Amino acid sequence: MNLVVSVGNVLLPLLYLVVWVFYIWIFRSDNPLPRRVASRLTAAVVLLHLGALAAKAQLYGRLPLGSGLEFASGLAVALLVTYLYIERRRRVKQTGFMITGLAFLLQFIASAFSVTVPDASPLLHDPGFAGHVVLVLLAYTALTVSFLYAVLYLVLARQLGRRQFGLLFRRLPSLDVLERMSVGAVELGVPLLFLSLSLGHLWMYNLADRVDPALAAELSPWDPKILVSWVILLGYAAGLAGYRLLGWRGRRMNVLAVAAYVVVIVAMGVVQHFVPSFHDFRQQQPREVSLMWPLAPAHDGARPRPGGGGAE
Repeated sequence: MNLVVSVGNVLLPLLYLVVWVFYIWIFRSDNPLPRRVASRLTAAVVLLHLGALAAKAQLYGRLPLGSGLEFASGLAVALLVTYLYIERRRRVKQTGFMITGLAFLLQFIASAFSVTVPDASPLLHDPGFAGHVVLVLLAYTALTVSFLYAVLYLVLARQLGRRQFGLLFRRLPSLDVLERMSVGAVELGVPLLFLSLSLGHLWMYNLADRVDPALAAELSPWDPKILVSWVILLGYAAGLAGYRLLGWRGRRMNVLAVAAYVVVIVAMGVVQHFVPSFHDFRQQQPREVSLMWPLAPAHDGARPRPGGGGAE
């Protein structure tokens, strides 16, 4: 398993680079060869990356998102998955160079500076928390893609207003299509964020029955990070309602998308660094937590028991 993880660590950034080169080729020349190959190649890279993550999960006995570098790798594959969903819905490949380029950069950093077995929160061994984290990752990736398409919309609109008909004008889809792609990403991100919050609440109440009273007392639905996430969800849902029901279109809608994402980043940064929260998992200690990971290898023939304080 160590060999699989090591090979994946070297191979993945090279595959991401190939995917990026194909989409740059499409953007610059719209050649039929990369148009036929790019989506299938991207899907194959996603499957290989998911296989590498599964190997890491089995090797480490936890969700492989325990450090900033592991999170960057997870974000890279999440970007590809989100992009493939948008591309399939809109049948537009000319914008793929931007998303796949960002994914390549993240995976290159993750592979170049990776460590053998990074220290990680014991909560990552819990399947409920793992599902919550994966949904959160996908949700915020979708919102990131929406932001990128909104930025492309504003850049292209500015060029059109100045009558600058360069490469972006010739190769990018119309403003209407870019707006639909941005909104489509939000339509994917909002239900994912709702599911992640719902699962997070269920996991929190379940965890409270399996930890010591001191840690259980810190678990609260009024946690600042939870409240901010619900506000973000309601804000993006209101934006979708405005788009569908109130006719919000054009520059106003895309400025709102950019502004909303900036608010998300600032709010999450403030909560993460300045507001006390039980979500600061880097500081959590395994205080009598009974956690199980279905792929975890046995250690000395003993496993923690559900509802107990660990192996005897």
